Order: sequence, then C-alpha cells, then structure tokens
Amino acid sequence: MKKFALKTLAVVLFISTSLASCSNDDGGETIILKNSYLTSVEGPTTGAVNQKITLTTKYIAENGCGAFNQFNELQNGSTKTIDVQVKYTGADCGSTPTEITTPYTFEVIEPGTYTFKFKKNASQFITHVVTIE
Repeated sequence: MKKFALKTLAVVLFISTSLASCSNDDGGETIILKNSYLTSVEGPTTGAVNQKITLTTKYIAENGCGAFNQFNELQNGSTKTIDVQVKYTGADCGSTPTEITTPYTFEVIEPGTYTFKFKKNASQFITHVVTIE
C-alpha cells in the first residue's frame, strides 16, 4: 500500500510540475481598462419598433494605445446612463490624447420615448432623446 501511495504522489507531483512550467507569458504586455467621458453624441431622434438605431459617439483616449472596449450601461425604466470603457494595450503609447469614434447601437421592442444620458464628466451628461413609434 505504501508503494502505491508513493507512486501516486510522484505522478501527481510530476503532473503539477509539468503544468506549472507551461506558462503562457507573452513578454509582459500591459493592459489597463479605464472609463472615459464622451465629448459628443449624434444620431436620429426618431425610429421604429424593432429597428436598429445607431448613434455616433466620440470620446478621448489618453494616448495612442487606447481603443474601445465596451459601453457601460445603467438602465432605469426608459432612461439609460452610459459611459465608455477604453482598453489601453502596450507601454510605448506616447502622451498625445486621441479622439475615438464608436457607434452605439440599440433596438427597442415597444414604442415610447427613450432617454440616453452619456457621461460628459462626473456630474454632467450629453442627453439624447429618441422617440420610437
């Protein structure tokens, strides 16, 4: 019984060591996610039920490594509060802010008036109202 336990322990240690040494290190590429404020929002103010509507959003990335990651949304009834998350990849990015344009697309299944509040700064919003018929 002791031999079986020792052999099992040896196999487990061998497998653990093998798996631990198979690292997928890509050279230490840096990835940082940060929320950004929007500078402008443009698009239609009317639409139809089950129709995709696209608003054009613009915001500033801190440097050349910034790219769109996702929109963060908080919905309260027919009002959505939205900001954008920027993904910074790399280390040699410079320090020049870069304007990014990203489409924001939505579709609703009921007629009504929908308010989109895009964060302009910590306390102000760019409000875009869309009436769906």
